[in-house]
Amino acid sequence: MINEQKIPCPVCTTAIPFDVRQLLMGVQFTCPNCLAAIGLAVESKDSVNDALEKFKDVKQRLSDNT
Repeated sequence: MINEQKIPCPVCTTAIPFDVRQLLMGVQFTCPNCLAAIGLAVESKDSVNDALEKFKDVKQRLSDNT
């Protein structure tokens, strides 16, 4: 996964690797330990996408200042 992040499984707390872009596209990710699935609710996609874009802007501004 290109932009791999990890989130703790809500069932067993095992780290679940996921890709932010795939998450925004509706892909669900499965816990490698207990097989619980996580995904992003449709109504949350715009909020998460906006936050991701703001984060990218801040990251870019910080790298421009160094």
